[in-house]
Amino acid sequence: MRVRDVMLRDVAVVRPETSFREAVARMRQSRCPLVVVWDGHAIHGLVTMRGLVLGAEAWAQGYPIQGVGDVVSLNFIFTHEDESVAELARRMVHGGARRAIVVDGEMRAVGVVSPRELAKLDAVGRASEESFPASDAPAWTGATAG
Repeated sequence: MRVRDVMLRDVAVVRPETSFREAVARMRQSRCPLVVVWDGHAIHGLVTMRGLVLGAEAWAQGYPIQGVGDVVSLNFIFTHEDESVAELARRMVHGGARRAIVVDGEMRAVGVVSPRELAKLDAVGRASEESFPASDAPAWTGATAG
């Protein structure tokens, strides 16, 4: 299975100076739970609804926030439509990334893969199991070796 088979395609792309209100409107219109922040040359990151709410709250409290570009998350990796889902899941687990931005040949966002899409396939669970030997479980699993 390839990334193109599971990715969310209708992702909203906004500029860093976009207001929170406009970003929420674009997110609702796209029906994707996040927006990708792009300045016309490079992707700066992504913003989820939670990030928008926290950013708006910080702005209301007087913090110098100019737009969504000030609250982007960098917890993502890049992928392309032809990558296998198993390989993407492995890279996400190893990199500690919560999401993958699917880009075309010109580094424009064409989709997103989030934990929800991978959970439908149990790709993350298999990637975790294959990444760590049973005698060396990662600390975050709470498992003990033996």
